[in-house]
Amino acid sequence: MLVNINLHQKITRTVLVLILIQFSGILSAQPLSLEQCIDTALQYNRTIKLSQQDVFLANEKNKETKGNLFPKLNGMTDYRYYTDLPYQLMPAEAFGGPAGTYKEVQFGVPQSLNANLQLTVPIYNPSALGAIKTTRIASELSEIQKTKTDEDVVLEVSNAYYNAQILLNQLVFLDSNMINTNKLLQTTTLLHQQQIAKGTDVDRLQLQLDQIANQRKTVFSQQQQVLNALKFLMGKPISDTIQVAITENSLAQLDTQVQATTDMKLIDKKLQFNYAELKGLRQSKLPSLGAYGVYGTTGYGNTGTNSFFNFHPIGYVGAQLSIPLFNGAITKHKIVQKKIDIQKTNIQKELVSEKSKLDLINAEMQYALANQNIATVDDQIKLAKKIYNNTVLQNKQGMATITDLLLTDNSLREAQQNYIVAMVNLRKAELEYKRVTGNLIAIKN
Repeated sequence: MLVNINLHQKITRTVLVLILIQFSGILSAQPLSLEQCIDTALQYNRTIKLSQQDVFLANEKNKETKGNLFPKLNGMTDYRYYTDLPYQLMPAEAFGGPAGTYKEVQFGVPQSLNANLQLTVPIYNPSALGAIKTTRIASELSEIQKTKTDEDVVLEVSNAYYNAQILLNQLVFLDSNMINTNKLLQTTTLLHQQQIAKGTDVDRLQLQLDQIANQRKTVFSQQQQVLNALKFLMGKPISDTIQVAITENSLAQLDTQVQATTDMKLIDKKLQFNYAELKGLRQSKLPSLGAYGVYGTTGYGNTGTNSFFNFHPIGYVGAQLSIPLFNGAITKHKIVQKKIDIQKTNIQKELVSEKSKLDLINAEMQYALANQNIATVDDQIKLAKKIYNNTVLQNKQGMATITDLLLTDNSLREAQQNYIVAMVNLRKAELEYKRVTGNLIAIKN
């Protein structure tokens, strides 16, 4: 019998040492608030960095399109050596021949060199003007998409933080249960030594303690996995050590002002983009006007005994009017396609608008219910603790059996589990309410 008692004591000491080791690792890390995690993620998250690069690309694309309205200067050089000079037809009567006939004549010299500067100035280019407006809207669209990415990361970080926080609260509950069960085990073991308690009572308490210890190992492992996921979202090395703060049933400060969601802003900007593209297609059928000027020199040369190479200046200005007449009805079909895109986008806007209204109603109901439940389960835990403490006292006085004690312990654990579930629902309701009211990104402030 002494061997059995010593075994129980060794197992108990091992469990308590395990708790101390794990808690020392938790306490060594400075707890981070949710705002600190979000600020870090918004700065170092790789998905956000990729989205920011898309914004830079869109801005550069808009600048590139604006360059089509700037004057352009080109330098051109052309050197030719004719192995056979080109022929021209001259009227034969110019050389005393019969009228109405022609004579082949070779003109020029074997070598020619042109070196010119050409300046092109667009005066009116409707296609370029339409493209500038389209790329500007595309740049604004990428900014909204960047905000959407920020919100997605905030949502993911918040969910991971809350999960880690809930698991940490669960660890606290389990540690409290282990301490209480350990006290009962020690007391019952002493009573068993005095032949007042049964050996099966000691074994049942030891089994209860082992089960709680195994559950704690599982929860601790789950929390470490969630913390690793949180570090990944924050852009921190996995080797870093972080910890979340423990909170009870504290409620977040929710902004009741409903704003346009990012999804709605995206669909509005996409509709604006489609209209800009439609206008650009229509403008592509308009004439474009440009001016140009050329200045340079042309050199002609000959080889052989009478070799020479003489240069002569050349310069001229002009204007060019381009009028689209017919391109196989390609533009017409593109306009029809774009009108269909606009119709689809309008339908999508109606869908997003109605879904936003539905989501808002559901979010308000979920938050109100979760708020009520967290208060209810909090009272249930207090009552379960009171019943458990009274049962422990009654057990010491011989008025309650170990079975009664284990039943009240299970009731306490069930109340704790209900509290954790209620906290999960509350945090999710808070996030959902912020999302549907357009205030999710404000969580970092």
